[in-house]
Amino acid sequence: MTMADRTTLPFVSVMIPTLNRPDAIIQIATDFLAQVYPSLEVIVVDQSQAVNQGLARLEQRDGRLKVIRTNVIGTCHARNLGVREAQGSIVVFSDDDNRIRDTSFVWQHIQNYGDPTIGGVGGRVLDRNTELNREQTGPVCTVTKTGKVFPNATSLTRQLINAPRGGNMSFRKSVILGVGGFDERFRGNAMREETDFSLRVVEGGWRIIYDPLASNEHLALAGGSRSSDRITWYEDFFFNESLFFLKHFPRRYLPILLFRKVRPMIICAVYYGRFQPRALTAPWRAFRQAWRLVQGPGTITT
Repeated sequence: MTMADRTTLPFVSVMIPTLNRPDAIIQIATDFLAQVYPSLEVIVVDQSQAVNQGLARLEQRDGRLKVIRTNVIGTCHARNLGVREAQGSIVVFSDDDNRIRDTSFVWQHIQNYGDPTIGGVGGRVLDRNTELNREQTGPVCTVTKTGKVFPNATSLTRQLINAPRGGNMSFRKSVILGVGGFDERFRGNAMREETDFSLRVVEGGWRIIYDPLASNEHLALAGGSRSSDRITWYEDFFFNESLFFLKHFPRRYLPILLFRKVRPMIICAVYYGRFQPRALTAPWRAFRQAWRLVQGPGTITT
């Protein structure tokens, strides 16, 4: 597959959910509209309370941009809504607090789909936030058999993975629909929703390739889908981690999960919660809610 042969290139839908980041979304939408890839649309699903007038003007100027407004707040819902509206056979997902410096970024994703066994592509992510950079060690975009997630997306080596970063990934639309889309039960910061989705893609027999040439910058801006109340943030975090684990991993690994979450439990209870009952019970309340959703033993998919 070469970009010179435009008649065979798939039409691409870029899907960007956004929430209360009016300047950032205009910036990243403009980055995608500047791509050299000849056949694309940019779909923004805006969950913000106020209408973004700047984004509306950009939509009027460039017919490739489509803005969908929704009153339902949630990254998974926004992505599913955008996928349903997508005209492309390949959907590229981006966060609203990304920057794309390379005008061939979309092409770097698409050139991987010449292999019919490839269901998805994960790209390289350069985090501006130094706290996130502490996580960029270990295997590349991998989930282990006990449920440990390695979000490292800094390697320069092309390789197979099973857990691309949600802000720099693409999938065939048929694959997305085939696995039922994103599980809208994941909530708040939506952590682990893209990992849950990608594992279901791999379980469905598709391969996901990591391509470092598809590189973006993650600004890690404040706000978005994250709750400003830290106890609520942590309860959402514990819930999403529990739901993800209970969907995909044997119950005998539960002690390992709990051991991995000791540090965030202490941070929630002591540093942010100051030993408030709400902070002390947040992990267990979240786990109980997730357990009820999966209805006891067994792995489920959406």
